[in-house]
Amino acid sequence: MENDFNEYLSDIKKLPLREKQEIVFEQLKMLAAISNGFCKEIGAENEMIINKELTDLKNKNYTEDDFVEAILVLTNSIQNSICDFHLKMSDIINKLS
Repeated sequence: MENDFNEYLSDIKKLPLREKQEIVFEQLKMLAAISNGFCKEIGAENEMIINKELTDLKNKNYTEDDFVEAILVLTNSIQNSICDFHLKMSDIINKLS
């Protein structure tokens, strides 16, 4: 598996920066959706953070600042989901004890 990942990363390194950014952005969007889904599955209150910073990247002429701001939004959304998931799981475990 490590070899497969190293090969994947080697291919990514050959891409232009914009394409690398698009890959990172799409992967973080997927992770935000998955972590939000985990919360929903156990009944934890959680909402994905969606704001203007994410839509800025739909413009092909987005800036580096736009990219970093969008990544920060997605990172915070994932962090919130992980925290909400943890809190709900702690509640569930405490009720079982």
